[in-house]
Amino acid sequence: MRLPFVTFAVSVLVGSFVLSAAPVSAAPGGADFYGEPVVGLEAYASGSIVRREPVPQLDLLGSHTERILYRSADPRDRAVAVSGLLITPTPAWRGPGPRPVIAYAPGSYGIADRCSGSSEQGLTTTMPALLPLLAQGYQVVTTDYQGLGTPGEYEFLGRVASARALLDAARTAASETDAPVVLYGYSAGGVASAAAAELASTYAPDLAVVGAFVGAAPTDPVLRVDGQDGSESAATMLYTIGGLIGAHPDLSEQIRALFNDRGRAALDAAQNFCTVDALTYGPLRSEDLTADGSSLGALMTGPVLGPLTEQNTIGFTAPAVPVMIVHGLHDTSVEIAQSRLLAQRWRAAEGTDITVREFDFGTDLVPAVDHTATNIAAYPELLEWIARLVTGV
Repeated sequence: MRLPFVTFAVSVLVGSFVLSAAPVSAAPGGADFYGEPVVGLEAYASGSIVRREPVPQLDLLGSHTERILYRSADPRDRAVAVSGLLITPTPAWRGPGPRPVIAYAPGSYGIADRCSGSSEQGLTTTMPALLPLLAQGYQVVTTDYQGLGTPGEYEFLGRVASARALLDAARTAASETDAPVVLYGYSAGGVASAAAAELASTYAPDLAVVGAFVGAAPTDPVLRVDGQDGSESAATMLYTIGGLIGAHPDLSEQIRALFNDRGRAALDAAQNFCTVDALTYGPLRSEDLTADGSSLGALMTGPVLGPLTEQNTIGFTAPAVPVMIVHGLHDTSVEIAQSRLLAQRWRAAEGTDITVREFDFGTDLVPAVDHTATNIAAYPELLEWIARLVTGV
């Protein structure tokens, strides 16, 4: 089952879009789908859907779409509710075995709750990117990540939090069918996919994860911050710090003390940013925000942030499944050094099935959109790769 490149490329560009035995219900009448507490959440198994509602306007390509709330576990093993989408094609699956599941980790649209991938704002980007996958007949489940859209703190690019959110999203679709699962993420979503590939065998050994797609992922936090520092999107480098403050409230005062008044004000402002807000905030130099004039990259290797940065750096645990890494050679959003270093680290950790593809569009052609263009250009080979994984051929 192969989708011609022109068809799926246009699909992306036009928009640029197993239940628990425990009872499942919609949110109480008139209550907020994301925020209404789930009674007895701790009693549900990880990956159990605890709330759902149809989203008929998103029933594309003959699919049935639901917004879901499911149970996951944060890095401290506390039960948390995470939102996402569950999209099931209605035609019968014609391939071998159960219908494969794509566990899709969206890229970053910001860190305010209104920026979540299943929200009205996030859907304009999320849904077009799913169309090529749905056209193949795969079931797709997405995650909004822990604390994004739902109560709690969102640990931006947090290794354990994002991996668990994605793996538990996969469980909502595959836990009762033993369907093959492919982890899929690009940009910030690639961090979740890479982290989930590392943790799948220990956190979710019940899932039949057969591979992971990791696209242009900023898996090294220090490289990411250094790459954004001073750029037009420099405000996004503060997302990581805000996430660490939320995830480690016991260290909040120590972390905030690393910044001067202007820096703390920028940190607070960034907590309410979606992508446009960050871009319009203006260029920032981290040396102007820190208490001692150090760069943020330097602070992230220091005594306060260093241990936390190390915990969220991906690449030192080899995934037990095949991985495809793609990146644009001239990507200005996430530098290609990120993917090269990730592949190097995984191979040093004895990862044995790591495929790397680099795309060169020419800096005179699309220097500003290499990040997005690579995601689209990768589809032909990626869909063939996924088909081989889920069929075993």
